[in-house]
Amino acid sequence: MHAKIFMTLTLLLSPLLIPATAPAAEPAQPQFVLGADISALDAPGRGFGGGGSVGTNGVMAGPRRAFPRVYQENGKTNDEMSILLNHGWTAFRLRVFVSPVRMAPDNSLENTLPLAKHIKAAGATFLLDLHFSDTWADPQHQDIPMTWTNHDIAGLEPQWELHASNIVRQLKNAGAMPDWVQIGNEITRGAAWPVARLQIPGSTNYPPPQPYDEAQQWDHMTRLLKAGIRGVKEGAGDTPPRIVIHIDQGGNWRVTQWYFDHLAAAHVDYDIIAESFYPIWGHGTLDQLWDNMNQCARRYHKDFIVAETGYGRSRIPNNQDMLWPETPEGLLQFMVDIVNTVKRAPRGLGVFYWAPERDVWNADGSPGSAVFTLDHLTTLTNRPASHAPAENWNP
Repeated sequence: MHAKIFMTLTLLLSPLLIPATAPAAEPAQPQFVLGADISALDAPGRGFGGGGSVGTNGVMAGPRRAFPRVYQENGKTNDEMSILLNHGWTAFRLRVFVSPVRMAPDNSLENTLPLAKHIKAAGATFLLDLHFSDTWADPQHQDIPMTWTNHDIAGLEPQWELHASNIVRQLKNAGAMPDWVQIGNEITRGAAWPVARLQIPGSTNYPPPQPYDEAQQWDHMTRLLKAGIRGVKEGAGDTPPRIVIHIDQGGNWRVTQWYFDHLAAAHVDYDIIAESFYPIWGHGTLDQLWDNMNQCARRYHKDFIVAETGYGRSRIPNNQDMLWPETPEGLLQFMVDIVNTVKRAPRGLGVFYWAPERDVWNADGSPGSAVFTLDHLTTLTNRPASHAPAENWNP
């Protein structure tokens, strides 16, 4: 009798009891990449202000200055991506909004194609970021495109599949096939609000409409993810890219586990865990990122990228995660520390700086200190300036 009760309870709980056993053989570790999201270059004249500007005292300050009009190094003009490539940045992310784009830079496919072709022609890794929205998609906003607003979950599924298929097919036909494709952007709280909106356990921020049916909302979310993944594979044909799932909890294993356990229970087929990690937004410390990556490697056996990061002025008060000076030197130290952390973690695949146009370049368009990150991975290792995890550190 007791055995039967135990078996019944096990079956009821099994969707979230994801085994942590390793597969028979782990795949070979892909080459680590340092990259950047350079989507702002896709929409000339429609971009937004740059990151924390550097004042005369060397301290990052606001308001943010405009992007450099001309990029140059040693007096010779060049484009931003080429200069980054020259310093070992070998991966680039581009977002694509659903057209027509509203209240955001015009990162339509039409405006994205030339830069995507440039990335591929340079031999760099191309990460495509499909927002499935006609404006910004992030933890605070996951809008259904205006042209899709009359659809429920049954109508949105084919829209996601068709959109992903069309975008990837057109990129492939243009000679700009993505290497990796994100299905959504920072979708921790779900997507296509309110249809697939999720409530993070223990969080009171951005609550979904009540009454909240968690099982139904997760069913909607995983159906949309599967539809997007199907579309990517249909558009790619015989050259399938790696599928990326991106949330914003780089230093939070508890929320990461909650999220990816649900994906595992629903048999969502993806390849790379991607997370944002911004100390300026209170995303935790590098010790917490290190722990999260180790936990993910053991439990899910997936590669891991930090798909967005950056450092400058804190965006929240009393921020305990701001461990580096808000100076160009502090930004360089932060980049060295996060690259060393991700690179040395199990299954650590890459780090992407979000919109380097904002704060990585000097006002005259010459490279700022962070451009030279890879030159300092073995030199800027001394504490207390370095905040890389001690268990990960072997200077």
